Amino acid sequence: MMEELYKGIKEKIENFPDSPGVYLFIDYTGKVIYVGKAKNLRKRVMSYLTDDSPKAKYILRKSKDVNYYVTDSETEALILESVLIKKYKPIMNVQLRDDKQYPLLKLTLNEEYPRLIKTRRFEDDGAKYLGPYPQSSTVRETISLVKKIFNLRSCNWNLPKSKPKRPCLNYYIGNCKAPCQGYVSKEEYWDMVKDVLSFLEGKYEKIIEKLFVEMKNYSDKLEFEKAAKVRDKIKTLQNLGERQKIISFNNENKDLIQLYIEDHKAKILVYLVREGKLIEKRIFTLNLSYDFVKDEIIRAFILQYYLNREIPDIIVIPQEISYEDFDIIKYLSDKRGAPVNLRLPINEDESKLLEMALKDLSMESLKSEKVWSALIELQKLFGLDDIPLSIEGFDISNLQGKEAVGSKVFFFKGFPDKDRYRRYKIKYVEESPNDFLMLQEVLRRRLRRVDEDPLADIVLIDGGKGQLSSAMEVFNEIGIKPKLIIALAKENEEIFLPNRSKPIILPKDSHALHLLQQVRDEAHRFAISYHRKLHRKKILEPSLMKIPGVGDKRWKILMEHFSSIEDIKKASLEDLKNIPGIPEKVAEKIYMYFNR
Repeated sequence: MMEELYKGIKEKIENFPDSPGVYLFIDYTGKVIYVGKAKNLRKRVMSYLTDDSPKAKYILRKSKDVNYYVTDSETEALILESVLIKKYKPIMNVQLRDDKQYPLLKLTLNEEYPRLIKTRRFEDDGAKYLGPYPQSSTVRETISLVKKIFNLRSCNWNLPKSKPKRPCLNYYIGNCKAPCQGYVSKEEYWDMVKDVLSFLEGKYEKIIEKLFVEMKNYSDKLEFEKAAKVRDKIKTLQNLGERQKIISFNNENKDLIQLYIEDHKAKILVYLVREGKLIEKRIFTLNLSYDFVKDEIIRAFILQYYLNREIPDIIVIPQEISYEDFDIIKYLSDKRGAPVNLRLPINEDESKLLEMALKDLSMESLKSEKVWSALIELQKLFGLDDIPLSIEGFDISNLQGKEAVGSKVFFFKGFPDKDRYRRYKIKYVEESPNDFLMLQEVLRRRLRRVDEDPLADIVLIDGGKGQLSSAMEVFNEIGIKPKLIIALAKENEEIFLPNRSKPIILPKDSHALHLLQQVRDEAHRFAISYHRKLHRKKILEPSLMKIPGVGDKRWKILMEHFSSIEDIKKASLEDLKNIPGIPEKVAEKIYMYFNR
């Protein structure tokens, strides 16, 4: 019966080659819904016609066509499968969410004088990539430490082809060896780069030993100031080493992988252990469209995760996985160029670490549960037909009517979606500030873009009954009816609704109230930060614009280097001359203006 139903697909599959490769099931809209790999394309895809599993039946029922790519080897098929899953994002595959939202560290080993920089995408360019890191602050702190301890350059000059006339400020404060001026040989510089690599891999002991020798040499030469600087670097590295948890004593390099499944998503946590020390943890999300078994999820994660990442000696997984037609260990070993041990935990340290990982993931899940509890509570509270997945909040910030600004923040499924944040510089001007009119201006400007940026399920106004009435005037004037609009007054946390005289007051421990407060406070924070930026600009701009040769372009360059007028006043002539884009004569005029 089933073979008759899928006769067209069956005839096509019969002509598939008996070769390794990748196959793609395509639905009636032309969209790829599943990508798979096979040691023998014809046999593997033909097996779907006799497979009684719900997953196989669903794929066949939704598919109109099936195509394939032949590869030279099983390893190539594994790689191509991961690439095509990332490209097409098929609904029936386990998908590792793209890491581009998380920052990476890039050590530019493809340059003659490498730098450590922040980036957001992997490229096959010969550089060394580390990460991704969930927080940008971790990346910034690491780059700052590398400059301080190893004095690696941070400029973007294409050395040695192009270089500045003189060293920059980093050289004078001891954060760079000025390779641009030839003050350090290429061989010495690459020794620094090797130390940076060891540092990034958590191998602090070797660096500390090397620095102790350097400090002693300086002391023997009676160069105590230089010795003291090296001593400070040693202390910094020792403090970093103490913060790392020692979990073994055999200097192993391994990754430990743990899995937690919830609500059609799998949370994966990877602990990175280098030289026996836990140096980092990473959490990822796999989107699941079906009830995948755990070993299938782990297998899919390993293949996608290690496609562009360093593969360690050992990978510890929480349960056995089936290899299907392909030997994953062989694939990982071939890719790494050395044997890889993929196994279950074999000692107490590894078992405890996997238990700790499971607790971490369940805590992440608990946060998600609280958010969904809040959204369901909001649905019941306001009698909505559906769960309100999106909330946008508005706020106004001004200082006695000056530099007035408005903000819009957007939350999706309880979490900020910063791509949909907006800020507004208020055009309305009057002798006495009028927050109601300012709010109306912001809402009018927001609603002009409603076709390209649809309204959220809940529109939240920071304020009370007056702000809500002003907002409703704009919606009525434009003829747009929001699903729900409310105002949240800060003093007593009262929730006001249109056409209702008395406010709603929720219990202090209400998850719904906490979520609304978070949106309201985020809108306020975003408005305040923009207001401060404009206020600072207004103070700084007139002073600088009086200086001959300083226009908008050079004003922006100065603002990238100095955060206040006081910093510019304190800057030396040499500091000003070293700013790219500021000519020497203009630097002299700036210096003379503040140091007459």
